[in-house]
Amino acid sequence: MPSILYRGRTCEVRDGQTVLDALLAAGEPISYACRAGACGACVLRATAGEVPPEAQLGLRDAWKARGCFHACQCRPYADLTVEPIGEGMRVPARVESRSMLSPTVARVVVRLDAPFDAAPGQYVTVQRAGVARSFSIAARAERTIELHVRRVLGGKLSPYLCDEALPGDALDVQGPFGYCLYAVGRPEQPLLLAGTGTGLAPLWGVLHDALAAGHAGPIHVVHGAVDPSGLYLVDELRALSAAHPAVRYVPSVLRGALPGMEEGSLDEVVLRHVPRPAGARIFVCGAPDIVQLLKKRLFLAGASLREILSDAFVPAAS
Repeated sequence: MPSILYRGRTCEVRDGQTVLDALLAAGEPISYACRAGACGACVLRATAGEVPPEAQLGLRDAWKARGCFHACQCRPYADLTVEPIGEGMRVPARVESRSMLSPTVARVVVRLDAPFDAAPGQYVTVQRAGVARSFSIAARAERTIELHVRRVLGGKLSPYLCDEALPGDALDVQGPFGYCLYAVGRPEQPLLLAGTGTGLAPLWGVLHDALAAGHAGPIHVVHGAVDPSGLYLVDELRALSAAHPAVRYVPSVLRGALPGMEEGSLDEVVLRHVPRPAGARIFVCGAPDIVQLLKKRLFLAGASLREILSDAFVPAAS
Protein backbone atom coordinates (compact mmCIF):
# COMPACT_ATOMS: atom_id res chain seq x y z
CA MET A 1 0.00 0.00 0.00
CA PRO A 2 1.25 3.51 -0.76
CA SER A 3 2.00 5.77 2.16
CA ILE A 4 1.67 9.51 2.69
CA LEU A 5 4.17 11.63 4.58
CA TYR A 6 2.41 14.75 5.86
CA ARG A 7 3.91 17.17 8.36
CA GLY A 8 6.32 14.55 9.67
CA ARG A 9 3.73 11.80 10.10
CA THR A 10 3.27 8.77 7.85
CA CYS A 11 -0.03 7.05 7.14
CA GLU A 12 -0.98 4.26 4.77
CA VAL A 13 -3.53 4.58 1.96
CA ARG A 14 -5.77 1.56 1.68
CA ASP A 15 -6.74 0.21 -1.74
CA GLY A 16 -9.10 2.68 -3.45
CA GLN A 17 -8.82 5.24 -0.64
CA THR A 18 -8.15 8.91 -1.40
CA VAL A 19 -5.43 11.00 0.17
CA LEU A 20 -8.14 13.06 1.88
CA ASP A 21 -9.78 10.03 3.46
CA ALA A 22 -6.44 8.58 4.56
CA LEU A 23 -5.35 11.82 6.22
CA LEU A 24 -8.72 12.33 7.90
CA ALA A 25 -8.61 8.74 9.20
CA ALA A 26 -5.17 9.48 10.61
CA GLY A 27 -6.58 12.44 12.53
CA GLU A 28 -5.16 15.22 10.37
CA PRO A 29 -7.42 18.33 10.28
CA ILE A 30 -7.68 18.64 6.49
CA SER A 31 -10.26 21.13 5.22
CA TYR A 32 -12.71 19.86 2.61
CA ALA A 33 -16.18 20.63 1.27
CA CYS A 34 -17.61 19.11 -1.93
CA ARG A 35 -15.48 15.93 -2.21
CA ALA A 36 -15.97 16.25 -5.98
CA GLY A 37 -12.78 18.06 -6.98
CA ALA A 38 -14.71 21.24 -7.67
CA CYS A 39 -14.38 23.57 -4.68
CA GLY A 40 -10.62 23.58 -4.08
CA ALA A 41 -10.98 23.33 -0.30
CA CYS A 42 -8.78 20.22 0.04
CA VAL A 43 -6.00 21.16 -2.38
CA LEU A 44 -2.58 20.03 -1.13
CA ARG A 45 0.91 20.09 -2.66
CA ALA A 46 3.09 17.05 -3.38
CA THR A 47 6.81 17.62 -2.85
CA ALA A 48 7.80 14.05 -3.70
CA GLY A 49 6.08 11.25 -5.59
CA GLU A 50 3.81 11.10 -8.63
CA VAL A 51 0.34 12.66 -8.52
CA PRO A 52 -2.33 10.96 -10.70
CA PRO A 53 -3.41 13.35 -13.48
CA GLU A 54 -7.09 13.04 -12.57
CA ALA A 55 -6.33 14.61 -9.19
CA GLN A 56 -5.23 17.82 -10.92
CA LEU A 57 -8.22 18.35 -13.21
CA GLY A 58 -9.45 21.95 -13.16
CA LEU A 59 -6.34 23.40 -11.55
CA ARG A 60 -4.35 26.14 -13.25
CA ASP A 61 -1.17 25.06 -15.05
CA ALA A 62 0.99 27.00 -12.60
CA TRP A 63 -0.56 25.07 -9.71
CA LYS A 64 -0.08 21.73 -11.46
CA ALA A 65 3.57 22.56 -12.06
CA ARG A 66 4.02 23.11 -8.33
CA GLY A 67 2.55 19.68 -7.54
CA CYS A 68 -0.88 20.85 -6.32
CA PHE A 69 -3.76 18.38 -6.42
CA HIS A 70 -7.28 17.75 -5.09
CA ALA A 71 -6.82 15.45 -2.10
CA CYS A 72 -10.41 14.17 -2.48
CA GLN A 73 -9.64 12.93 -6.01
CA CYS A 74 -6.14 11.57 -5.45
CA ARG A 75 -5.74 7.79 -5.23
CA PRO A 76 -1.95 7.50 -5.30
CA TYR A 77 -0.04 4.84 -7.19
CA ALA A 78 3.00 5.10 -4.94
CA ASP A 79 4.31 6.94 -1.88
CA LEU A 80 3.69 10.69 -1.67
CA THR A 81 5.12 13.45 0.47
CA VAL A 82 2.56 16.24 0.76
CA GLU A 83 2.15 19.58 2.50
CA PRO A 84 -0.38 22.42 2.67
CA ILE A 85 -0.33 24.77 -0.29
CA GLY A 86 2.01 27.70 0.06
CA GLU A 87 2.20 31.45 -0.12
CA GLY A 88 0.29 33.07 -2.96
CA MET A 89 -2.33 30.31 -3.06
CA ARG A 90 -3.73 30.83 0.45
CA VAL A 91 -3.68 34.22 2.10
CA PRO A 92 -4.89 35.52 5.46
CA ALA A 93 -7.86 37.85 5.23
CA ARG A 94 -10.36 39.80 7.34
CA VAL A 95 -14.03 40.61 7.07
CA GLU A 96 -14.34 44.20 5.84
CA SER A 97 -18.13 44.57 5.79
CA ARG A 98 -21.39 42.65 5.63
CA SER A 99 -24.79 43.71 4.30
CA MET A 100 -27.91 41.93 3.07
CA LEU A 101 -28.79 41.90 -0.63
CA SER A 102 -31.99 39.94 0.02
CA PRO A 103 -33.50 38.11 3.00
CA THR A 104 -31.25 35.12 2.25
CA VAL A 105 -28.19 36.53 0.42
CA ALA A 106 -25.46 38.66 2.00
CA ARG A 107 -22.79 40.79 0.37
CA VAL A 108 -19.57 40.06 2.26
CA VAL A 109 -16.50 42.16 1.48
CA VAL A 110 -13.22 40.52 2.48
CA ARG A 111 -9.92 42.39 2.84
CA LEU A 112 -6.86 40.37 1.82
CA ASP A 113 -3.68 40.73 3.87
CA ALA A 114 -1.38 39.78 0.98
CA PRO A 115 -1.32 40.09 -2.84
CA PHE A 116 -3.82 37.76 -4.47
CA ASP A 117 -4.14 37.20 -8.21
CA ALA A 118 -7.86 36.75 -8.82
CA ALA A 119 -10.49 38.18 -11.16
CA PRO A 120 -14.25 38.76 -10.82
CA GLY A 121 -16.07 35.64 -11.95
CA GLN A 122 -13.55 33.20 -10.49
CA TYR A 123 -14.21 31.59 -7.13
CA VAL A 124 -12.27 31.20 -3.89
CA THR A 125 -12.44 28.91 -0.90
CA VAL A 126 -13.03 30.71 2.39
CA GLN A 127 -11.85 28.93 5.52
CA ARG A 128 -12.70 29.64 9.15
CA ALA A 129 -12.26 27.41 12.18
CA GLY A 130 -11.55 24.36 10.02
CA VAL A 131 -14.62 24.82 7.83
CA ALA A 132 -14.17 25.63 4.13
CA ARG A 133 -16.72 26.72 1.55
CA SER A 134 -16.42 28.16 -1.97
CA PHE A 135 -17.84 31.48 -3.16
CA SER A 136 -17.57 33.37 -6.44
CA ILE A 137 -15.94 36.78 -6.68
CA ALA A 138 -18.56 39.35 -7.62
CA ALA A 139 -16.20 42.34 -7.51
CA ARG A 140 -12.51 42.96 -6.95
CA ALA A 141 -10.61 46.01 -5.73
CA GLU A 142 -6.90 46.30 -4.99
CA ARG A 143 -7.01 44.34 -1.73
CA THR A 144 -10.67 43.37 -1.37
CA ILE A 145 -13.05 40.86 -2.91
CA GLU A 146 -16.84 40.91 -2.77
CA LEU A 147 -18.71 37.63 -2.23
CA HIS A 148 -22.42 36.86 -2.40
CA VAL A 149 -23.30 34.32 0.28
CA ARG A 150 -26.63 32.50 0.46
CA ARG A 151 -27.68 31.49 3.96
CA VAL A 152 -27.98 27.69 4.06
CA LEU A 153 -30.18 26.35 6.84
CA GLY A 154 -27.92 24.29 9.10
CA GLY A 155 -24.83 25.35 7.16
CA LYS A 156 -21.44 25.43 8.86
CA LEU A 157 -20.19 28.71 7.41
CA SER A 158 -22.93 30.62 5.57
CA PRO A 159 -25.01 31.49 8.69
CA TYR A 160 -21.92 33.04 10.25
CA LEU A 161 -21.07 35.03 7.11
CA CYS A 162 -24.68 36.16 6.64
CA ASP A 163 -25.63 36.96 10.23
CA GLU A 164 -22.65 37.12 12.57
CA ALA A 165 -19.47 38.20 10.78
CA LEU A 166 -17.98 41.41 12.13
CA PRO A 167 -15.36 43.72 10.59
CA GLY A 168 -11.91 42.44 11.49
CA ASP A 169 -12.91 38.78 11.89
CA ALA A 170 -10.08 36.56 10.62
CA LEU A 171 -10.47 34.24 7.61
CA ASP A 172 -8.24 32.41 5.17
CA VAL A 173 -8.83 32.69 1.42
CA GLN A 174 -7.56 30.04 -0.98
CA GLY A 175 -7.53 30.11 -4.78
CA PRO A 176 -8.52 31.41 -7.17
CA PHE A 177 -10.30 28.67 -9.10
CA GLY A 178 -12.48 28.58 -12.20
CA TYR A 179 -12.44 30.15 -15.62
CA CYS A 180 -15.61 32.29 -15.62
CA LEU A 181 -13.90 35.61 -16.15
CA TYR A 182 -14.13 38.24 -18.86
CA ALA A 183 -11.18 38.18 -21.25
CA VAL A 184 -10.54 41.40 -23.16
CA GLY A 185 -10.90 40.96 -26.91
CA ARG A 186 -13.61 40.44 -29.52
CA PRO A 187 -15.55 43.46 -28.20
CA GLU A 188 -18.33 43.03 -30.78
CA GLN A 189 -19.07 39.42 -29.81
CA PRO A 190 -22.48 38.81 -28.19
CA LEU A 191 -22.30 37.80 -24.52
CA LEU A 192 -24.82 35.59 -22.74
CA LEU A 193 -24.70 35.50 -18.93
CA ALA A 194 -27.13 33.04 -17.34
CA GLY A 195 -27.38 31.68 -13.82
CA THR A 196 -29.53 30.81 -10.84
CA GLY A 197 -29.34 31.90 -7.21
CA THR A 198 -25.93 33.18 -6.16
CA GLY A 199 -24.73 32.04 -9.57
CA LEU A 200 -25.42 35.71 -10.25
CA ALA A 201 -22.24 36.66 -8.36
CA PRO A 202 -19.72 35.65 -11.07
CA LEU A 203 -22.05 37.00 -13.76
CA TRP A 204 -22.19 40.35 -11.95
CA GLY A 205 -18.38 40.43 -11.99
CA VAL A 206 -18.14 39.45 -15.66
CA LEU A 207 -20.76 42.05 -16.61
CA HIS A 208 -18.93 44.88 -14.87
CA ASP A 209 -15.57 43.86 -16.32
CA ALA A 210 -17.10 43.74 -19.81
CA LEU A 211 -18.65 47.19 -19.45
CA ALA A 212 -15.42 48.62 -18.00
CA ALA A 213 -13.54 47.23 -21.02
CA GLY A 214 -15.96 48.94 -23.41
CA HIS A 215 -17.56 45.76 -24.71
CA ALA A 216 -19.79 46.86 -27.59
CA GLY A 217 -21.64 43.65 -28.46
CA PRO A 218 -25.07 42.78 -27.05
CA ILE A 219 -25.05 41.41 -23.50
CA HIS A 220 -27.95 39.26 -22.28
CA VAL A 221 -28.14 38.70 -18.51
CA VAL A 222 -30.70 36.10 -17.42
CA HIS A 223 -31.03 35.42 -13.70
CA GLY A 224 -33.36 32.66 -12.53
CA ALA A 225 -34.90 31.62 -9.22
CA VAL A 226 -37.75 29.50 -7.93
CA ASP A 227 -39.81 32.58 -7.02
CA PRO A 228 -39.22 36.35 -6.79
CA SER A 229 -37.73 36.10 -3.28
CA GLY A 230 -34.77 34.23 -4.78
CA LEU A 231 -33.78 37.14 -7.03
CA TYR A 232 -31.55 39.99 -5.89
CA LEU A 233 -29.84 43.08 -7.35
CA VAL A 234 -32.93 43.44 -9.53
CA ASP A 235 -33.05 47.25 -9.30
CA GLU A 236 -29.31 47.56 -9.88
CA LEU A 237 -29.42 45.35 -12.97
CA ARG A 238 -32.40 47.21 -14.36
CA ALA A 239 -30.49 50.47 -13.86
CA LEU A 240 -27.47 49.04 -15.70
CA SER A 241 -29.72 47.89 -18.52
CA ALA A 242 -31.24 51.37 -18.78
CA ALA A 243 -27.82 53.03 -18.77
CA HIS A 244 -26.23 50.67 -21.32
CA PRO A 245 -28.30 49.98 -24.47
CA ALA A 246 -26.30 46.81 -25.16
CA VAL A 247 -27.38 45.20 -21.87
CA ARG A 248 -30.63 43.25 -21.76
CA TYR A 249 -31.53 42.03 -18.25
CA VAL A 250 -34.16 39.31 -17.82
CA PRO A 251 -35.23 38.24 -14.31
CA SER A 252 -37.03 34.89 -14.41
CA VAL A 253 -38.81 32.63 -11.92
CA LEU A 254 -40.42 29.22 -12.01
CA ARG A 255 -43.58 30.55 -10.38
CA GLY A 256 -45.17 33.73 -9.09
CA ALA A 257 -43.68 36.14 -11.61
CA LEU A 258 -44.17 39.82 -10.78
CA PRO A 259 -44.49 42.56 -13.42
CA GLY A 260 -41.26 42.81 -15.39
CA MET A 261 -40.32 39.17 -14.69
CA GLU A 262 -40.65 36.13 -16.92
CA GLU A 263 -41.90 32.72 -15.85
CA GLY A 264 -40.32 29.43 -16.87
CA SER A 265 -37.21 27.32 -16.37
CA LEU A 266 -33.89 29.03 -16.97
CA ASP A 267 -33.18 27.11 -20.18
CA GLU A 268 -36.59 27.99 -21.60
CA VAL A 269 -36.21 31.69 -20.80
CA VAL A 270 -32.64 31.86 -22.14
CA LEU A 271 -33.55 30.25 -25.47
CA ARG A 272 -36.63 32.45 -25.70
CA HIS A 273 -34.34 35.49 -25.79
CA VAL A 274 -31.30 33.95 -27.49
CA PRO A 275 -32.70 31.25 -29.78
CA ARG A 276 -29.57 31.25 -31.97
CA PRO A 277 -26.55 31.35 -29.63
CA ALA A 278 -23.97 30.47 -32.30
CA GLY A 279 -21.07 32.89 -32.11
CA ALA A 280 -21.83 34.09 -28.58
CA ARG A 281 -19.47 33.91 -25.61
CA ILE A 282 -21.51 32.25 -22.87
CA PHE A 283 -21.17 32.16 -19.07
CA VAL A 284 -23.37 29.72 -17.12
CA CYS A 285 -23.33 29.47 -13.31
CA GLY A 286 -25.55 27.91 -10.66
CA ALA A 287 -26.86 24.53 -9.58
CA PRO A 288 -25.04 21.63 -11.36
CA ASP A 289 -28.16 20.08 -12.93
CA ILE A 290 -29.30 23.44 -14.31
CA VAL A 291 -25.83 24.24 -15.62
CA GLN A 292 -25.54 20.90 -17.42
CA LEU A 293 -29.03 21.14 -18.92
CA LEU A 294 -28.48 24.69 -20.17
CA LYS A 295 -25.07 23.84 -21.65
CA LYS A 296 -26.63 20.89 -23.51
CA ARG A 297 -29.52 22.94 -24.87
CA LEU A 298 -27.28 25.83 -25.92
CA PHE A 299 -24.96 23.40 -27.72
CA LEU A 300 -27.88 21.78 -29.53
CA ALA A 301 -29.06 25.27 -30.50
CA GLY A 302 -25.72 25.99 -32.16
CA ALA A 303 -23.38 27.32 -29.46
CA SER A 304 -19.77 26.17 -29.50
CA LEU A 305 -18.72 24.23 -26.40
CA ARG A 306 -15.43 26.12 -26.49
CA GLU A 307 -17.38 29.33 -25.99
CA ILE A 308 -19.35 28.09 -22.96
CA LEU A 309 -17.66 28.87 -19.65
CA SER A 310 -19.34 27.38 -16.61
CA ASP A 311 -18.87 26.91 -12.90
CA ALA A 312 -21.44 24.77 -11.13
CA PHE A 313 -21.98 25.26 -7.39
CA VAL A 314 -21.45 21.79 -5.95
CA PRO A 315 -22.92 21.56 -2.42
CA ALA A 316 -20.69 20.62 0.47
CA ALA A 317 -20.52 16.92 1.28
CA SER A 318 -21.08 17.60 4.98
